[in-house]
Amino acid sequence: MRIACLGGGPGGLLAALLAKRADPAREVSVFERNRAGDTFGFGVVFSDATLDGIDAADPVLRRALTGHGVHWDPIEVRLRGERWTFGGNGMAAVARRTLLSLLAERALEAGVDLRFNAPVQPDDLFGADHDGAGYDLVIASDGANSAMRARFAGVFGPSVVTATAKFIWFGTTYPFGGLTFVHEQSPHGVFAVHGYPIGGGVSTFIVETDEPSWRAAGLDGFDPAQPPGPSDEVTRAYLEKLFAEQIDGCPLLVNNSRWGNFRTWRTRRWRHREGRTAVALLGDAAHTAHFSVGSGTKMAMEDAIALVAALDGVRTDPDAIDAALAVYEAERASSRSTSSAARCPSPSCASATPRSSTRCTRPGGPPTGEKIRCAPPSASRARPSRIASCRSMTTWRGWPPDPCRCGPGPVPGDCGSAPRTPRRAWTRPSRRWRAALPPGPAWWPCGTAPR
Repeated sequence: MRIACLGGGPGGLLAALLAKRADPAREVSVFERNRAGDTFGFGVVFSDATLDGIDAADPVLRRALTGHGVHWDPIEVRLRGERWTFGGNGMAAVARRTLLSLLAERALEAGVDLRFNAPVQPDDLFGADHDGAGYDLVIASDGANSAMRARFAGVFGPSVVTATAKFIWFGTTYPFGGLTFVHEQSPHGVFAVHGYPIGGGVSTFIVETDEPSWRAAGLDGFDPAQPPGPSDEVTRAYLEKLFAEQIDGCPLLVNNSRWGNFRTWRTRRWRHREGRTAVALLGDAAHTAHFSVGSGTKMAMEDAIALVAALDGVRTDPDAIDAALAVYEAERASSRSTSSAARCPSPSCASATPRSSTRCTRPGGPPTGEKIRCAPPSASRARPSRIASCRSMTTWRGWPPDPCRCGPGPVPGDCGSAPRTPRRAWTRPSRRWRAALPPGPAWWPCGTAPR
């Protein structure tokens, strides 16, 4: 079998590595438009449960995290001068550049043909190449702006929802102790940070705010449509000053840092056949995951594992390849991780958070929690710290916060200063969890209800 991976991100590299290792007779090539070592962004995060699954397929991620990454358990929320910590959330993070480098090394060792600085168009992969033969399978791992998905939009049926909140990605030398949410009120509005350590003395520092606050602060002057490379230095200076106390005056680091609106992509179909060549979407090309509820990188790597497993024993028979891709699509499109990412967070939930976080939270009560990214484990394996955290949260009777119109029904004391979150953004704890917890709220913000 001849396989081409369009895109050399973590998902594409892992798919190529596993496919070649599963059958050394396969010819596997990766086409990446950027140069080796080029990457945008800073770190990637994985839960403990995810690590177990990926490590069973290949130890590269575990080795990256052990040698270069950071592991933590608690989540911290900082709001209005107070801090809350929620335990039982085992996670680890590593620099994206480090992960890509180690994956590339493993792929080369396995015999994968890595072609960096090699931009190709989808149609280039369907005809005969320099050897006179085409590819049996093309894995489209070319990201959220997938050219392959756009080329066959009528087949894949893509849909996109664009969040109204603005976000920008920085790094910082401040050593966060784990996943940390920080909210600060500026003269122009509320800015919320999603930060976590990634090793090497660096932490990821993602900032969100609503569009009125963004404009009022004068941060709308940078042109995000210009070619990748330059960063928004005006925004960096503004946020360094705003969060100086929270990060002990540490600087913010840039890497193509510019404001954007997160786009949630979904596709109705994940596979296609173009002549003799089958096509499979993988990772962000098929589905994106907002950084506040899950890692798009971990989902792409899980896609890669499922795809190669479905291809086990398959060679060049088109019918067998199509059947394997059908198995892959059925498994991943309906998996818990991808379906959860499709529901959470709703863009409206994320968009409302900056406006309501400091104006509409009862003093002395816990934060609203819209942005806690990890759903609790099942009751059968929940850690005592997780149960204790849930008990402490449910004892505060104002959850969701009284002053905000955030719940599925009317809330006493509504001040009307935040937009109402749609009912679909809220979930109920599972029956087993409701039995284990004291009386509390019937509805929880999406992604935080104990299952």
